[in-house]
Amino acid sequence: MNIKQIFKYRPKREYNFTLTPPAKTNMPNQEENKDITNDISQNLKYIESKYNTEINSDIMLRKFSLTAKNKTFKAFLLYIDGMVNSDLINRFILNPLMLRNDSNTFDGNLKQETNSPQPIENISIKKFNLESYIYSNLMPQNSLEKITNFKDTFSGVNSGNCILFVDTINVAFDIDVKGFKQRSVEAPNNEVIIKGSQEAFVENLRTNTSLLRRIINNENLIIENMVIGDISKTKLAICYMNNIANPKLVNEVKYRLNNLELDGIFSSGQLEQLIEDNDYYGIPSLISTERPDKSAIFLMQGRVVILMNGTPYATIAPAVLIDFLSSPEDSNLKVIFANFLKLLRLFAYFITLLAPAFFIAITGFHQELIPTELLLSILASRENVPFPIIFELLLMEISFELIRESSLRVPGPVGSTLGIVGALILGDAAVSAHIVSPILIIVVAITGLSSFAIPDFSFSFHLRVYRFLFIFLGYISGFLGIGLGLFLYISMLCSIKSFGVNFTAPFSPYLGIGSNSYFIKPTWKQETRANYILPKKEKSQPKISKKWKYN
Repeated sequence: MNIKQIFKYRPKREYNFTLTPPAKTNMPNQEENKDITNDISQNLKYIESKYNTEINSDIMLRKFSLTAKNKTFKAFLLYIDGMVNSDLINRFILNPLMLRNDSNTFDGNLKQETNSPQPIENISIKKFNLESYIYSNLMPQNSLEKITNFKDTFSGVNSGNCILFVDTINVAFDIDVKGFKQRSVEAPNNEVIIKGSQEAFVENLRTNTSLLRRIINNENLIIENMVIGDISKTKLAICYMNNIANPKLVNEVKYRLNNLELDGIFSSGQLEQLIEDNDYYGIPSLISTERPDKSAIFLMQGRVVILMNGTPYATIAPAVLIDFLSSPEDSNLKVIFANFLKLLRLFAYFITLLAPAFFIAITGFHQELIPTELLLSILASRENVPFPIIFELLLMEISFELIRESSLRVPGPVGSTLGIVGALILGDAAVSAHIVSPILIIVVAITGLSSFAIPDFSFSFHLRVYRFLFIFLGYISGFLGIGLGLFLYISMLCSIKSFGVNFTAPFSPYLGIGSNSYFIKPTWKQETRANYILPKKEKSQPKISKKWKYN
C-alpha cells in the first residue's frame, strides 16, 4: 500500500435505518364474528391466517382422525403451548377420540347408542348425530362448551383452553385444560399484620374468587365476569353481596366498566384511574388491597370488590377517608388497643402532612412560640450552617425520598441495608459538614416514620407529595399560609366523591356517629352497617348478640 492509497478519500459506508409510519388500519375488524363452517379445511385455513402459524411458534395445531359409524372424520386441536396441561390433552381428549373410539366404533347398532334393555322393535330409531355423539360419549371433561363462531374460539384459546374442530360439524368444542404456571397463595407482602389471616391474592382470577368464597360461605355472594380491552381481553370479576349491596351501586360499577373503550388494561392501578370520579387532586378515592379477609369485610359492609386477572390486588368501591386509616388488624384486637392504634395513625396523618411546615413556620415567623431554652438550642445548632432553613429542609426531605425509593428498587437484602446505612451515613455526614442542623434531622426522621404508619400506600404517597406544598406555604407566610393550605386541602377532601359517596362521610355531611365513627366499638355493639353506603340490609347483628350471656 502506497501513500496515495492511505490518504485516498473513502465514502462512509454506514447502515442507515429510518423508521417510517406504518399503514393505518383503523377499519373495524368484523372477521372475528365469522361463524364456524362444517368444512374443516376452511376452518383450518382461516385459523392459520389469523394466528400466523408459519411464524407463531407457540400456536399448536394437532391434526388427527376419529372414527364413528364406520366413517373417518378429520379433526384437529387448537391450543397455545405452555398455557395448557399436555397430560390432560393426551389422556382425556386425544385418547378417547383416537384410541378408545377406534375400539368402540359406532356401526349403527342401536344398542351401542342407547344401551337400553328394551327390545329394539319397541324403540324408535334416532338419526345418528356426530356432534351429540362426541359431546356425550367421547369428551369426559367437566368443563365442555359448544361454540359457533371464531370470536369465542380465539377468546378460549387465548385464555388457555383447547378447541376441537371436527369435519362436517359447524360447531367447535371449547375444553378447559388450563395448565400454565402460576404463583401459589402466599403471605401478604405490603399489608402485613400480626394477628390475622396470612393469605394474599395472586395473579390468577379464579384463585382469587375462590379465596373469597372460602371466607364467605354464602350463596348471596355474586361474582360476575366481564372482559375489558379490545386487544388484551382482560378478564374482570365483579363481586358483591346480593342481599346487602345497594343495587344502584352495583349498576354504577357495571356501567363504568362497560363504557370503557381501550385497547388493553393490565393493572388495578390503571383500573382505578379509569373508573374513579376524579383524579385531579391525586387523592385516592378507591381502596386497593391484596388481602382477601379485608375484601370480605368490605363485601359484608355492602361494598363492591373488583378483581382483575393478572394482578394480585383487589379494587374496592366506594371508599371514604377513614377507610385509608384503618387496618384489618383492628378487628382482631381489643377495642382499647385498636382505638389507640387508630388514634396513633391519626396523629401520623397530621405529622406526615404538617410537621416540616410547622417547623419552618415557627423558626421563621413565630419564634415567640418556642421556649427560650429550646430556641437558644436551635440557634446554637444552626450557628455554623450557612444555608437558609428552606434549603436544609428540602435537601433532607428529597434525600429521604431518594433513599426510600432506591431501597425499593434494589434486591430485598440490599434494600433494607441501604435504607438504614444510607440514612445514618447521610444524616451524620450532613451534620458533621455543617450543611444541616441536628434538630432538622429529627424533624425529617419523625415525618418519615409517621408516613410508614399509614396503612394504605397510595394514601401515604399523596401525603408525601402534599407535604412539600405546605413547606412552601409555611416558608412564605408562616401559620397564615399553612392555615390557607389546610382550608383548601379540607375543601378538596369534602368535594371528592367515590361512586356517589362523600369522601369525608360520615363527618361531612354529618350522618351521626354511632357505628360509623372513626373509632370502633366492641364487636358485640357493631349492630349496624355504615349508613353512608346505603345498604339493603342495615342491621348486621341483633342488639343482643351474646345470647349466652343475656338469655
